[in-house]
Amino acid sequence: MNGGRRRYCQALDLVDSPALIAEYEEYHRQIWPEVAAHLREQGVAQMEIYRLGTRLFMMMEVDADFDERRFAQQSLDHPVIQRWEALMWRYQVPTPWTPEGEKWAAMTRIFSLQDQSPE
Repeated sequence: MNGGRRRYCQALDLVDSPALIAEYEEYHRQIWPEVAAHLREQGVAQMEIYRLGTRLFMMMEVDADFDERRFAQQSLDHPVIQRWEALMWRYQVPTPWTPEGEKWAAMTRIFSLQDQSPE
């Protein structure tokens, strides 16, 4: 990563329904413009979501000045973001390891090739 960016890796599960998963993926082919604008305004430089079965993995790169608390508060205060989040909860469920009352759960990095000694 460059420019002081940080990476967040998080997991979330989906409702085990092929029809609902297809709808969820359709919503993410082109998210609402207000949602994309909000993410960028808050300092999210890049975001990708991957799926395996019902498990989602999100990788988010944020600018050096990204503030998690400010992001959370700005999201709570934004009516379009709240509508989006309410809609997405139709498809999402917390993982078994997600803290109570939370949605996406932070993942712990256990390996980085960059940290390995060259041989």
